Amino acid sequence: MSDTRPWHEDDRFWEAFRDAMFPEEKFERAGEELDSILALPGVDVTAGDSVLDLPCGPGRHSVALAERGFDVTGVDATPAYLDEARTRASDADVADRVSFVDADMREFTRPGAFDLALNLFTSFGYFDERADDERVAEHLHASLAPGGTLVMDLASKETLARDFRARTWDEFEDGYVLEERTVTDDWSWMENSWRLVVDGDVREYDVSHRLYSAYELTSLLERVGFETVNAYGTLDADAYDHEAERLLVVAEK
Repeated sequence: MSDTRPWHEDDRFWEAFRDAMFPEEKFERAGEELDSILALPGVDVTAGDSVLDLPCGPGRHSVALAERGFDVTGVDATPAYLDEARTRASDADVADRVSFVDADMREFTRPGAFDLALNLFTSFGYFDERADDERVAEHLHASLAPGGTLVMDLASKETLARDFRARTWDEFEDGYVLEERTVTDDWSWMENSWRLVVDGDVREYDVSHRLYSAYELTSLLERVGFETVNAYGTLDADAYDHEAERLLVVAEK
């Protein structure tokens, strides 16, 4: 029987592309990224506060948060990533401050448990149904304590349209990744074909996701209950305008 799971539920995809997506230099930059995130307007947490990292991948931000003294919960649905994250936490001697949960982001919720929730590295909009995106947003809102804050970081519709390239090659330590992109559904969906080439071996996956403009994403977050939602174009909280590098959204409960 063929495997009909979508790409984001296929552990083989995440394991195959792990080194391409998470080279060691990204782990080395995690602390610097967090310094900027924690300094964003509206983010008001101190060591000892509770932070949700969803999804957490192999733990690069979860471990860095624990090293700063936060009480961290990392959630992901890829067992191999969670195993790596636990090992990294143990090696950093912060295993007592971070726990890792194997769960689908559409299902995870822990009402009122967190002071800060992070959704980073374009980890939103994977699902065919818009209702699933809204469900994730609702659970993030519910999981925050009153006064808590959500920070989301993703490549937006505006930045992708401005810098669109139908085909790119990216090199990493062990090989190459070829990405071919097609925009569909009136600029609401991106169809990607990812080819991983390592030592002559080629693996291919179709990787699709929904595209959000700043207006669409902030409207969604307001709809699920966030009271104050602001968009920024960089980790340094620069304006979200024609020079934006990413879409950073800070939403306060």
